[in-house]
Parts: sequence; C-alpha cells; structure tokens
Amino acid sequence: MVHETVYAILDVTIKDREKFLEYVEGHRASFQQYGGKLLFRSNDMEAIEGNWSPKLFVVHEWPSAEAFRQWYNSKEYEPWKKLRRAAMDVNMVLANKMIG
Repeated sequence: MVHETVYAILDVTIKDREKFLEYVEGHRASFQQYGGKLLFRSNDMEAIEGNWSPKLFVVHEWPSAEAFRQWYNSKEYEPWKKLRRAAMDVNMVLANKMIG
C-alpha cells in the first residue's frame, strides 16, 4: 500500500470562543503525535464566486489517510473531539491527491 500525503480541509464556525481556544491548545499534542501539520488557517476570506463564505478556513497536512484516521479515532484525541463539538461546528473533507 502506497502512503500518500493527504489534506484535511475544514470550514469552521466557532460557537464558544473560550472552548475553541482550549481545544486549539489542548489537541495539539495528539495532532502532532500522529503526524498532523497545520498548513493554513484564516478568518479573512473573500467570496469571489458562489455563496461559500467560511468563517474560519483550516488546512492540515497528514502523511497518509491512515495516519489521519488513526489520529481522528485515537484515545488521545477523543476528549478533544468532544470539546470540539461543543466549541464549534465543522465541515471537513479529506483530499487524497493534489493535481499539478
């Protein structure tokens, strides 16, 4: 099996800023333990076409889809996932390949 870099792309709406900040700091160790890297985070977005207008746009890089799934389902991330759900609404996709 070939392990290719994948990207988790998130569209985030913060519901509770205090819990959001706790999540951002708290989940970092598990995120890094499984090979996650924060590539991009911005809350300064301008819609050029269409009506998609993320409040906060985030991109993570992972060494493989398997690494992402291991982290996402890990016991280390579980308490942070619960906090994330209380702190924010998230739309997330995993992009398996980049063309170029």
